[in-house]
Amino acid sequence: TSVQLTSGKASGSLTSTTLNITRENKARPATKEEIISSQCEVLKRLKKKGMVRIFTNLGAMDIEVHCDIVPRTAMNFLLLADGKEYEGSKFHRSIPNFMIQGGKKPGAGKKKTKSTTYGNNATARNEKEDISGGSYWGAPFHDEFDDRLTHTGPGIVSMANSGPGTNARQFFITYKSASHLDRKHSVFGKVVGGMEILKKMERIPTDKLTDRPLEEIRIEEMVILENPVMEALESERERILKKKEEKRVKDRTLKSSALGRSGHGEKDEEGGNNKKKTEGNDTSKIDGGTDFVIGKYLKVGAKKSTSSHKRKEEESSKNDEEVEDVIGNAGIRSRLPPPPKKTTFGDFSGW
Repeated sequence: TSVQLTSGKASGSLTSTTLNITRENKARPATKEEIISSQCEVLKRLKKKGMVRIFTNLGAMDIEVHCDIVPRTAMNFLLLADGKEYEGSKFHRSIPNFMIQGGKKPGAGKKKTKSTTYGNNATARNEKEDISGGSYWGAPFHDEFDDRLTHTGPGIVSMANSGPGTNARQFFITYKSASHLDRKHSVFGKVVGGMEILKKMERIPTDKLTDRPLEEIRIEEMVILENPVMEALESERERILKKKEEKRVKDRTLKSSALGRSGHGEKDEEGGNNKKKTEGNDTSKIDGGTDFVIGKYLKVGAKKSTSSHKRKEEESSKNDEEVEDVIGNAGIRSRLPPPPKKTTFGDFSGW
C-alpha cells in the first residue's frame, strides 16, 4: 500500500519492558484487509462507473455500478460477475411494490442445520450454517453508505444482508422507493436500461408464504461492458512491482557503498570472482620523497628540511617584488590597502 508498513518492534521495545530492544524498523507483509483497502482506494480515485448487462430468461437489463462511491461493494459484485458466479442463479424472492432479490449461489438451498456437542454434558445445540455463498473474498464485508446513494425510485440495486457488516453476494432491485432501507443496505448500482423487464418480473405471481415467484426468473449470463476494477487492480500491481524494484536497487546501492568503504571484495559481474579494491588504499610515495598516502584523503610524511622551506620563501618574495616592479613601471595603482605605518611609544611618565 501507499503507507509504509513496519513490524512496530522498534517503537514497541522503546516503550515496553517485556520486548527485546530493537533498533531497526523492518517492513512487514500487508494483511489481506490492507491489500483490499488499498485496491479499493485506487478504484475510488479512478472516478469511473462500471456497467453490467444481466441476461435473464425474461430479457436483459443494464446496470450502472458506482465504483467511484462504494468501491468495495462494487468490486465484490464485478469480480463475482467476471468469475461467472451469478450465472444460473435465480431471483428467489419477489414482493410487489417493494423489491426482487437474487444472487444466491447456484444450487444452494436453505440454511443448513448442524448440531454441535459442548462440554461433558454432551448437550446438542442447533446452529444454522449459511451455504448460500459468500463474498468474492470469502468473508462478509462491512457496509458502505453515502448520502448520494439512496433507495429512491425503481431500479435501485442494493446489497441484501442479515444485519450490519454481513454483506456477501446477494442483492435486490427495488420496484419503487424504499427510504426506510437507507443506511441499512449498501446501494451500489441502478438499472439504466431494461426497466420493462423489471416491470415484467414484478407482475409474476408469488407464493404468499415464502414470496417465491411461481415462475422461474433466472440469470442466464452477466456481461461486463465497463470494468474499472481490472484497471485498478492492474494499476495497483504495477505500483507494487515498482516499489519492489526501487527497494531492490536501493538495497544493492547501499551494499555496494558499504563494500566500497570497508574495502571488502566485490563480485565481478562477468567472472563472479572477488576483486579487492586497492584504489586509494595502496601505500605510495609522493614526489619521490617520504610522504605516504593513507586511504583516500590522508597524507602523512616526514617534515621537509628547513633549507627547502627557505628556498621556497625566497622564490615567493622574489616573485612578489617582480610583480610590484611591473605594476610600478606600468603606472597602475595597486588596489591593495597601504601597509600600516610604524609607530613608537614615548615616555608615559607625564600622563
